[in-house]
Amino acid sequence: MLHMLRRHLEDKDYLTTVRKRTSGFQLGQAALEETLAALPAALRDAANVRRVHGRSTEECVAQLHRCWVADVGDALESPKEYGKAQVRASARFGVLQELVGGYEAHGKVALTQACMSAFLTWLEAQLQRAVGGDGAVRAALEQLVTLRSVMDLRAPELAYPMARTLTRQIHLHVGPTNSGKTHGALTALARARTGIYAGPLRLLAHEVWERLNEGTVSPGIPPRACNLKTGEEVRVVDPQAGLVSCTVEMVDPTTAYDVAVIDEIQMIGDLQRGGAWTQAVLGVTAKEIHICGEASVVGLMRELGRLCGDEVHVHEYKRLTALEVGAESLGGDVGRVRRGDCVVAFSRTGIFRLKQEIEARTGLRCAVAYGALPPETKSEQARKFNSGELDVMVASDAIGMGLNLRIRRVIFDTLSKWDGERMVPLSVSQIKQIAGRAGRYGTQGEGGAGGEVVTKEEGEMAALRAALEEPVRGIRRAVLEPRSEEMSMVSYLLGDAAGRGARGLEELYVDMGLLARVRTDLFMLADFEGQSELARIVEYRSRGRLTQEEKETWTNAPVNTRDERVVAWMGNAVEEYARGALVEFEKCAEGLGTVEAEEEVAGLMARGKEGYMGVEGAVLNINTLMLLESHHRALTLYMWLSYRFPVGFCYEEGVLERKRRTEGAIEYCLEGMREQRARRLALLGRVE
Repeated sequence: MLHMLRRHLEDKDYLTTVRKRTSGFQLGQAALEETLAALPAALRDAANVRRVHGRSTEECVAQLHRCWVADVGDALESPKEYGKAQVRASARFGVLQELVGGYEAHGKVALTQACMSAFLTWLEAQLQRAVGGDGAVRAALEQLVTLRSVMDLRAPELAYPMARTLTRQIHLHVGPTNSGKTHGALTALARARTGIYAGPLRLLAHEVWERLNEGTVSPGIPPRACNLKTGEEVRVVDPQAGLVSCTVEMVDPTTAYDVAVIDEIQMIGDLQRGGAWTQAVLGVTAKEIHICGEASVVGLMRELGRLCGDEVHVHEYKRLTALEVGAESLGGDVGRVRRGDCVVAFSRTGIFRLKQEIEARTGLRCAVAYGALPPETKSEQARKFNSGELDVMVASDAIGMGLNLRIRRVIFDTLSKWDGERMVPLSVSQIKQIAGRAGRYGTQGEGGAGGEVVTKEEGEMAALRAALEEPVRGIRRAVLEPRSEEMSMVSYLLGDAAGRGARGLEELYVDMGLLARVRTDLFMLADFEGQSELARIVEYRSRGRLTQEEKETWTNAPVNTRDERVVAWMGNAVEEYARGALVEFEKCAEGLGTVEAEEEVAGLMARGKEGYMGVEGAVLNINTLMLLESHHRALTLYMWLSYRFPVGFCYEEGVLERKRRTEGAIEYCLEGMREQRARRLALLGRVE
């Protein structure tokens, strides 16, 4: 690690980052010149710092950095005395254990963060030495001290004072899929005077909301009035209702509850969304908290509970029905697919290819479920599969969460998936979660039958067995995301010092990654990649007419950046909102072809099943389906924005109605594609 640090300090890209980001703090050239002059001559000589008139701020930063490297170099050059070198390095880089932990979590970027933090600590000390009566140095010191104070996230639990007034009773329910771990938690919630359910998906929040209102959580527990709150939808059953079901991002730490349920806690380690689970665990103000998920989080939850002064009680569950690996694979033959099977693939193209092959080879009718489908459509496809109206489910890993399916056997088309850049193997956790959907308790009669899992190809059966036999690996760190208040303060401090208003969002996300100080033994910083992509669009299309808070809200919008139509719709909406217009959905969708696709399919829907046939029915294909999916995403985004900017996005009633029509159009398109396929096969005499 010490050799790696040494190489990193000499890396040109790293030095460029230091110059660019540190000079961007606008500490001031005069202050940096004074600091250089105040350094001991021996240190300046060791770093070969020359007195050059008219140096730029970046040049001053680079010279100061060379002085720091010379100062700490002895800590990194004693390989024969490794123990002493560790002590010296710890004195200059904080706790060396945290540096190692950061490297394990974030790789090379953690070295940049650690070195930047150590350099700024050293620079702060040098500014204090040089301050004297110089106003420029004093101002630079005050700015640096304030910045580092704001971005000190090493005690995130203290950001939630209401929760810290309680000694919360945390009940951790852990076990594999289909072990009943959520049932006890929901029962406690249904009996509470006030409570909240926080889940990962709108689909799950909606299901819990329905069960509480209908009284189907558990026998003997009557219906309870419960409101629904997700990013895109708010349903108020009773303004005085004590219960609320929501997505985890909607948890409000300032509202007190008797009972809180936090579901799918293993998501706390997800670099994109995990910050919401961390906030919920640290910040929810409830006397009794039920946390449900994989056993991989037990150690981490005990540590977080200790950090917050709470009491943690662990409840372990075993699977309620047996799960067995089949004796053999399908041998590549989809003709061996049976009624009640679920075939899992990891791309829309793969799902529809398998659907067509299965229907052609077996005569069975397939339901489909994948991430791009609206939750309402996925639920409808699941209903048709569970009722027997459709025989086989062909799905992505979307079945791993939020859908209760009567699956007898799970078949993996492959054990790898595309991650946006290359094919990567599925994690053990993903394999177990998907495989566990086979033979779910209570879905196949009393108690439920056991489940079976196989692969399509024989060559992957050994990997499947190994994954299911592998013990649970612990999640060691929770993802931490700076709060909006902290980002606003950093933006103000950096931008105001530069004399050009708030700092650009994309720059700010980079600064946050470099400035934030976290306890790497328990936490790791969130990945701002998704927000950075949207920040470029927001900055360009808003043309400086949005507040920092508004821009930050836009960058947190649920936008799939791989969907070009939705990205284009969002850019148009940003521009309309920024110029003060009332945003009309249709105007932002001009030229995208999505509205036209919905209206064309709506015309066919008016004709019922006759719309499937003839020349007009030819529009019911995969291309139309993709247009409708993009259309639905944009409509959902409008609803999300309407709850955050209600004045600008004020046509939510019309958009909600169009959203419902689009859900119907997607279902109609899927059915039409199925009917057309069946007709073609019948004409070829390949099915009865």
